Amino acid sequence: MSYHLRINGRGNAWPVPIAQVHPFYSLPGAPDYANASYSLLRKDESGKVVMDLLVDAGHGIVPFLLRHGNRIPDALLITHPHFDHTLGMDWIIQSYYRFHGNRRYPVYATRGCQEQIIATMPHMADLVAFTDLPYGIPVEVPEAGEGITVTAYPVFHGPHARAAAMLRVAVPQAGQQLLFTGDVLLPLLQQKDLEALQGADWLLTDANNRFPNPKTNHWSVSRHPQDDRYLEPWLQALTQEDLMAPHNFQSYDNYSYLLGFFEDFPDNKDYLLTLLDFVLRVRPRNLLLAHYSGIEDEKYYGEEVLDTAGLQSWGERLFSGPLPHTRLLVPDTGEIYALNH
Repeated sequence: MSYHLRINGRGNAWPVPIAQVHPFYSLPGAPDYANASYSLLRKDESGKVVMDLLVDAGHGIVPFLLRHGNRIPDALLITHPHFDHTLGMDWIIQSYYRFHGNRRYPVYATRGCQEQIIATMPHMADLVAFTDLPYGIPVEVPEAGEGITVTAYPVFHGPHARAAAMLRVAVPQAGQQLLFTGDVLLPLLQQKDLEALQGADWLLTDANNRFPNPKTNHWSVSRHPQDDRYLEPWLQALTQEDLMAPHNFQSYDNYSYLLGFFEDFPDNKDYLLTLLDFVLRVRPRNLLLAHYSGIEDEKYYGEEVLDTAGLQSWGERLFSGPLPHTRLLVPDTGEIYALNH
């Protein structure tokens, strides 16, 4: 048996408006679009996939799965309830329910994320066996194999992403830790969380824009070397109530967990507002950039929208100095990486 990471999609929510083109998303690669999605795979000795743990399920996931094995994933992890991470759920879950004796499909998500999914797709309540992901507590995923766990950590991805989280998947059989950030403007992690995430083997992260523009509700890869006009005014207007609102559910204790973040980071000047800030704390072995748009960089900074090779080259220049032992990758959709001890 061997474990692998597959890139099912790397796409931004809508990077290619109809009648436009984008250098990062080459037509007709439809599975890229609105589909930042990944799979933890287990293969048998013959190379056959015998387990697929899917992380997020956007617009392009169904055609991707049909073309790559035509196999229903064994379980699904959701980082947050936006359509570009959940729209493919319906097809996957209906397929499972109809051809597995009307059994409910296993989905792992935070409680607030579950509530928003059901609010937008009410029939999911009768088709899904949800498992809660409380912040900071590992939850076993038996469908993926003995000992594999997922841990949710809170993030702020704007006011409408209820209970958004980044997810750490531990694979003890392969001696690997994978961290999927989902979409994030600001991680709401305590110091103990950052310590737990240090040295992650794989960090698959939101790289929506290279330079800061908080109106996108995404962090940036780095600050702009000559221009910081958008980040500081947003920070000055930001309140604790703003950050807590998407996680403010009185029916469970995730809200109280977030109080630890403000105790550890009482001053907003210490917030991890860019991917570079974050990886300097976490120092992953492999850093994979996905969910790239670049449109805001062009609009607000006059910076070029990059293609895949351009983003790879720019990222290598940015990270090679401060993180010489981190391998940076801009993966292609469909790429598979072996997970080794």
